[in-house]
Amino acid sequence: MTLDASRGAALLDLAGLIQRPDRQPPLAACRRAASSSPATANRRTTPIASGGVAGSGTLDGRPWTVRLAGGADPVATAAGLPATGHLGAGPEGSDPVTLHAAGSGGRRLLAGPVSPGVAYLTMRLAGGTTYRLWPVAWHGHRYVGLVVPWNVPVARFTAYSRHGELAYAIPFPRLSGFPLVVSWLRPGAAVPPVSSATVGTGSDARLNHHWSVQVQIGPWGTCLLDSSGYLGTWCRPTAAYPPNAVTLVMSGPQGEKAGITGRAVAYIQLRLRNGKTTRLHVVHIAGQGFYALSVLTGPVAAWTAYATTGRPVARGTGTPG
Repeated sequence: MTLDASRGAALLDLAGLIQRPDRQPPLAACRRAASSSPATANRRTTPIASGGVAGSGTLDGRPWTVRLAGGADPVATAAGLPATGHLGAGPEGSDPVTLHAAGSGGRRLLAGPVSPGVAYLTMRLAGGTTYRLWPVAWHGHRYVGLVVPWNVPVARFTAYSRHGELAYAIPFPRLSGFPLVVSWLRPGAAVPPVSSATVGTGSDARLNHHWSVQVQIGPWGTCLLDSSGYLGTWCRPTAAYPPNAVTLVMSGPQGEKAGITGRAVAYIQLRLRNGKTTRLHVVHIAGQGFYALSVLTGPVAAWTAYATTGRPVARGTGTPG
């Protein structure tokens, strides 16, 4: 994979491809200034990853090369950065690409498998600069790889076939690390509105412990944030859950737990190991319910989820979900 960059909203016409302006404006939430310009390249790799090279370019005037190693389920490497985990042979589900990130400090290594129907991808920044990512073949599958600044303000990824746009994704802008690509939308689909709320908060003076969990729903999908994202972010595509569903999504580093419920769940009754009981409030937004708790202030022995009528709709042991 190599990158071709252009300034402005439209892509530079390259390799016989027609100029195509982006369909939607970037989100204001993604408008962050990067400390350095993203990677650019002045050379094209071959369609086959010769020598394992999945991508090459420059960042802050320094050359970088992403290489694949390990056969049909490779890892990606770049000098000065840790390797990714195994990339797999194809994207998750029907996604056009699944990107894996690795690295710390000022740079991130991104690499992942690309579906067969994708001719190329574009990465558009909040300022309008757009980079074109070209897949290469490796052991019968196709991959992209690049190196970017850790805080590059990505507003949109778009996947194209040889005939036109396939899908686009607006990533979730994390406080630290590369933005999370969670959901892909159909071409021309309206950008879903953004909703947010505090799911739960609490403190324990004995432990000098304060915790909070927030939810943000938007074009990226549904994201649960531990302490506004400072302690971690857990995202998944926005979905219609069964009415009585109780699904654990987040397990924070300091005992915070959070999850998603179906629309029938109004509250969850907890029985703690010390014999006490407490009621867990469920916040409903955009057809989904959300709950949060801290197991440091009281480990859970069992739980029961109730509808607004007081009828039990689900139960289990341990932390809900």
